Amino acid sequence: MNTLQLSLVLVASIWAAMNTLIAGYNAVNGTRDRIVTGCTDEGISLTISHRLVMYRNDWLPLKAGLAAVSIMFAGFILFLPDLAENPAVLRPVCYIAALLPFGTSLSFFVLGLRDRRLILDILTAAEAETKKSSPDS
Repeated sequence: MNTLQLSLVLVASIWAAMNTLIAGYNAVNGTRDRIVTGCTDEGISLTISHRLVMYRNDWLPLKAGLAAVSIMFAGFILFLPDLAENPAVLRPVCYIAALLPFGTSLSFFVLGLRDRRLILDILTAAEAETKKSSPDS
């Protein structure tokens, strides 16, 4: 492949990566908001057990998956110059372009740890409040 073709592949891969990651951000943040508020988008209340299931089965795997996809996009962009006739021309551009998905991966991981702590604290407090207000306790 010549440098122009690889440049177009690079632009297309960045476009695809960003569209995927933005959609992922929206999904993971929407799930986090439903867990934290305890309500669906329609205003229907969720039980603590349902919120815990959403955390374990929806939010956590989606957050980890998006971090992994970001790393894969960065890796794809880093190996792209090896397909060129003259890799030295495209390599600096690809290194710079790989910073975006790599940074996104760090964001998913670091901010994910903070969100995880927030979610677990809120769920623990909500569970304690439910037990305190329950007449069976």
